[in-house]
Amino acid sequence: MGILMLAPMGRRARAGLALAAALLTLLCSALLLSAVWNGAVLVSELGAWPAPFGIVMTADRLGAFMSVLASVSALLATWAALVNPDPARERHHLFTLMAVLFAGVQMSFLTGDLFNLFVAFEVMLVASYALAVLGSTREQLREGFRYIVMNLAASALLVLACGLTYGALGTLNFAHLAQRSAELGPNATVNAISVLLLLVFAAKGALFPLGFWLPGTYPALPAATGTFFAAILTKVGAYALIRVFTTVFTEDPALPQTLLLILGSVTMLYGALGMLSQREWRSVLSFAVVSSAGYVAFGLGLGTPLALRATLSYLAVSVAVTAALFLIAAVAERAAGTRNVRARGFLDERPWLAGAFLLCALTTAGLPPTAGFIAKFALVQAGVQSGTPLAWVAVTCALLASLVTLLALLNVWRGFFWGEATGTRPAPAPRGTRLPAYAASALVAALAVGGGSLLSFTGAAASDLRGDGYVRGVLGTGPVVIPDAPAGEQSDAGQSDAEQPAGGQP
Repeated sequence: MGILMLAPMGRRARAGLALAAALLTLLCSALLLSAVWNGAVLVSELGAWPAPFGIVMTADRLGAFMSVLASVSALLATWAALVNPDPARERHHLFTLMAVLFAGVQMSFLTGDLFNLFVAFEVMLVASYALAVLGSTREQLREGFRYIVMNLAASALLVLACGLTYGALGTLNFAHLAQRSAELGPNATVNAISVLLLLVFAAKGALFPLGFWLPGTYPALPAATGTFFAAILTKVGAYALIRVFTTVFTEDPALPQTLLLILGSVTMLYGALGMLSQREWRSVLSFAVVSSAGYVAFGLGLGTPLALRATLSYLAVSVAVTAALFLIAAVAERAAGTRNVRARGFLDERPWLAGAFLLCALTTAGLPPTAGFIAKFALVQAGVQSGTPLAWVAVTCALLASLVTLLALLNVWRGFFWGEATGTRPAPAPRGTRLPAYAASALVAALAVGGGSLLSFTGAAASDLRGDGYVRGVLGTGPVVIPDAPAGEQSDAGQSDAEQPAGGQP
């Protein structure tokens, strides 16, 4: 669809293609989730090369779940772009770049191979680099340069990690890596590789101190693309951490889990305190995204089935509430004619917007009866049950971060919506421009109503991660066998087929 949108056409046709692409992607993701709902693992072998020798796309409950979250965010971002025309950026292929970005994100969640995860990252990042600087404002160029340099460095480390992994384990397929690491058992080389991958994905997921690029980058973006960046891009790093440390490197988890607990604890507090220091809408919310990354690392660092269930639930809530808050921020900035949260007096003018923001603020802080409370309570409960000193430190940081987050967001609500109106207001925007924000807020409310069902599904997905169902689904139940050479071909050593072994195990 992105390629089709490069063809000469009017805005209405291009917007229709963009919306159709987002809707069809959501439909396909929903069908994929329904197909794996009961625990199946779907595998597509590209070019009919069997795993682990060829490239495979895989979908289990985790991958399909993340695919749906990405599709919902893509639909909201596309909708926001359609109702807020931006002729300058659209002339430079805004919708095509967004489609390529969506494609890279979907591939990240559905690939079954470490190197092709890197390829998916690059597809996603190439589009995000262009979107980060599209418009060429001074702020965009400054923050975009920082974003690009950080991600290029992380990508270089990921390529290095792929080479080291292949050299040590002889494969890059996730399922085969899980088999090989299990055969080796606790191993210093594998531990070193896993820590290198942790640092790479921590940078992608914006964990402190590697997430320094995020708070300045997201406010510089246009509203629609900024919404998708904030809702999903850090979750790609979180997904990679979950996949690697629950499916692949599971034999000696102590060091990665300790690092994740430490990074998660610091990130939660850093993000929450950063919110207090900001006075612009999306700057405040960008630090909230950083803090949410810390909660994901906290749950993954605990590593128990209860913690993984809570982490996956929190991911869903975080995606929905972040998208809603960034869309609300775009409406608020347009209504006030300024990014500053001290505009005052919008409670009477925008009561629905005030209500939507209050709901999302309480959800982000984790107060009952919101979905944020359900997810954060489950995380804290998992930390208490773990009972280790480091887990108790993380639980304390999680509670303090929630309290500071509540204070920061209530300050925003009081500063923007409360009090008497001051200054002149710009002309009111059409009502249709607010619909994406209200739809996203309705989704946040729906997650609270369906919190029990969400925990039930994520509990099943978490149990999959701790079993060998993914490995058996990709590789089958038999041993991995090197296939026979095609008839008539010579080996690299010059031997004929008759001289070659009929097959063997690596």
